[in-house]
Amino acid sequence: MKKSNLVCAIAFLATFLISCSDDNQEPKQPLGDYENGYFVSNEGPFQNGSGTISFVGDNGAVSQNVYKTVNGEDLGNIVNSMYISDDKAYIVVNNSNKIVVVNRFTMKKEAVILGENIINPRFFVADSGKGFISNWGDPFNTEDDFITVIDLQTNAILEKIPVGEGPERMLIDGQKLFVCLQGGYGSNNKVVVINIADNSIDTALTTGDVPNSIVADSNGAVWVLCGGIPAWTGSETPGSLYKIDPTSYRLEIKEFASTEHPSLLNTDKGNLYFALDGNVYGMNTNEVELPTNAIEGLGGQFYTMNVKDGELFATDAGDFSSEGTLKVFNLISGDLLQTITTGIVPGQVVFP
Repeated sequence: MKKSNLVCAIAFLATFLISCSDDNQEPKQPLGDYENGYFVSNEGPFQNGSGTISFVGDNGAVSQNVYKTVNGEDLGNIVNSMYISDDKAYIVVNNSNKIVVVNRFTMKKEAVILGENIINPRFFVADSGKGFISNWGDPFNTEDDFITVIDLQTNAILEKIPVGEGPERMLIDGQKLFVCLQGGYGSNNKVVVINIADNSIDTALTTGDVPNSIVADSNGAVWVLCGGIPAWTGSETPGSLYKIDPTSYRLEIKEFASTEHPSLLNTDKGNLYFALDGNVYGMNTNEVELPTNAIEGLGGQFYTMNVKDGELFATDAGDFSSEGTLKVFNLISGDLLQTITTGIVPGQVVFP
């Protein structure tokens, strides 16, 4: 009986101590108003006015123009893209030739990167303490395009790497930066690979015309979707999909029909997704042939699209002068889950 009482007493004491320990833990303090949710970068009116940032909370609440709400100033023209790295967000403002650095939880401005090394900036990626910005330079000069390298701690410019015409979307895979040379006002057909350890160019891979999007799959392969040259140019070429071995740089190609011009490549759960002629197509990364049937229920002339956790986030710029929309679909069923009002010309959905 005494032994039984001792066991009960020990159990009670342990429960009491655990309870006291839990009571003494302070509740987690929120990091900011924009901690839980995702952003939409809105380009804004072309050549005038300012781009904006919308925020969609996990609770469904939508906040518009959050940068101006917090900082009392406009971002500038045009907000081309936005990238999140740790607790910072980097907002690329194209025509205003600057990168605005904010705390991504509070949207409070921390710095502005600008000057002669930021000219017509397009996209931003970051890794290993460095940020990389694709710049067109003078869009009428095909030989002055470059990648700007910055120190993420100080926002100082570290280097300027000359590349071919029209650097656009980029992907970091290990210690390599893959840069799609889409072509600016013209067209290009290259992917430049930069060693981010020393910022040297490893190689320039020849792909199809107009490489417009790039992703990495879960098996380590890099995929580049090329739109091809459109018919209105008088020099039409077909779209194509390239699989790149990031070690050997071996290329595998899947070519579309001569009049097909795909775009907006995404990857999710072992599948690739892209847009073509107002439809969305999906294929497993192990498939040999391109898909012939579109995913039902996902038709629409989307301006941009992102795929995440089985859902499609597709933007519609409407008339390009008034508020746009973001539609969220279930990728399996094609059901429309949510329609969200955005700013003018919603250009990117940005997840933490």
